[in-house]
Amino acid sequence: MTTTPREALGWLHSAVESGEVERLCGRYDLDLLVVHGSAVERESSRAPADLDIACRHRPGTALDVVGLINDLMGLTGFDGIDLLDLNTAGVVATARALGPRSLLLYEAEPSLFTLAQIAALTMEMETRHLRLLDLKLMAGR
Repeated sequence: MTTTPREALGWLHSAVESGEVERLCGRYDLDLLVVHGSAVERESSRAPADLDIACRHRPGTALDVVGLINDLMGLTGFDGIDLLDLNTAGVVATARALGPRSLLLYEAEPSLFTLAQIAALTMEMETRHLRLLDLKLMAGR
C-alpha cells in the first residue's frame, strides 16, 4: 500500500506510461486529468497530506465520482485522493488546479490542456475585482 502522496504520484506516472491512465479516462469520458497542489510542488515547506487530482468530463456526460476515486486509489494504492470536478468547480479552484505548477496526466486532444489553462487563468484574472468587491460588501465597507 502506498503511504505518501508523492509515492502515489509515482504510481500515476507509471500508469500514464503503461496506458492505464488513458484507459481510465476513456471509461469515465474524461478529456482532461491533472495533478496539482502540494504533491507536485517540490519546494513545499511541509510534506503533502493528500493527492490533488482534477478532471474534466466530456459535455453531456455525468461523472461517477465514487467510481473514479476508487479506480484512482486502485492505480496508486493511496486513499488520500482529493478529486476536483473541473466541470462544476468555481473560477478560483479551476485556475489553481490548471495553474502553471499543475502536472498533466491526460488530454484527449493535443493542446486541450493549454487552452483550458489559458481560459481558467484569464477568467480568474478578469473576475478578481468582483471577488474583492464581494469581500468588501461582506465586511460592511
